Amino acid sequence: MSPLRMPPFGAVNRPPAVYGGTVTGPHPREQGAPARAMNLPTTVDYPVLAVGDLHGRAAWLRDLLLRLDRLPEWPAARLVFLGDFCDRCDAVRDAIEIVLGLVRDKPGTTAVMGNHDLALVRAAGLDDRPPSAYWRQRYGDAYDHAFTFRSYLGRPPTATRGQAWEDELAELKAAMPETHRRFLAGLPWGVEAAGHLFLHAGLSRELDRSAAAQYECVRQKRWSRATAEPKFGTPLDRWFHDEYPAWLGADRRASRNPLPFPGKVQVVGHEYTKRPDADAVRIRLDTTGGSTEPLTACLLRTPTAAPIFIASTDPISDR
Repeated sequence: MSPLRMPPFGAVNRPPAVYGGTVTGPHPREQGAPARAMNLPTTVDYPVLAVGDLHGRAAWLRDLLLRLDRLPEWPAARLVFLGDFCDRCDAVRDAIEIVLGLVRDKPGTTAVMGNHDLALVRAAGLDDRPPSAYWRQRYGDAYDHAFTFRSYLGRPPTATRGQAWEDELAELKAAMPETHRRFLAGLPWGVEAAGHLFLHAGLSRELDRSAAAQYECVRQKRWSRATAEPKFGTPLDRWFHDEYPAWLGADRRASRNPLPFPGKVQVVGHEYTKRPDADAVRIRLDTTGGSTEPLTACLLRTPTAAPIFIASTDPISDR
């Protein structure tokens, strides 16, 4: 079945199918096309709706959108997805198609890159750079990639090492629609609003750089030992790799305990939390870990307003 085109949000009498359809099989006209990176907004105005890690959970996303669509803020709200679109569920393709419909039809919708997205992009060369040997091995050994393969190819990979694994990744890339490759390859590392920063993980206390200096590197997608300056002896220093930025997940503790950014609250995913968790420094939204409902969104009406949490399992309000 071809993907359903999503009408502009705000139209009346929308059936549930407006939030996306089942997508199967490669798109022949897109197969093998160069993945020119998609340019997504890196700044947003209020109100903002931030959505936690997706991991292919298309059904949960549809349920969440049905609830968000009933908010009075919905027509003006900017959506920010916090990354990890792939792996852990075999509806990855459907979930990305829904997000792309929102990018197309709801102005200001954007997203940030998660470590699973980075792993797939660099392992398979979705950005049309030579694939990374580091991420090829790591994606094969440490990530739940079989779900993503099933979503696009209808089967898991037959190997995760050597030339056979490289061939599998090349076949996966060829099966992905160009728009999906462009979207994943073009994901920014951070999105900024007047009172908030949206990152997959948070700013790191294990770097010898100020919060402002770190976020400037996020903006520019710059990551190296020289620019990041990991603090000597920290876990990030001991396990440092110049292809895995702290802010995308290399510093796992950054989600729970990020380096504060003066005047801005960090909105993050990456590490599972049973319920939304907010303090003066950060708001944590990954309430699924890719395996357990609910999927959570956070409504931020103004730079200083308290967050309002909406779950995919909340009762649907009348309006």
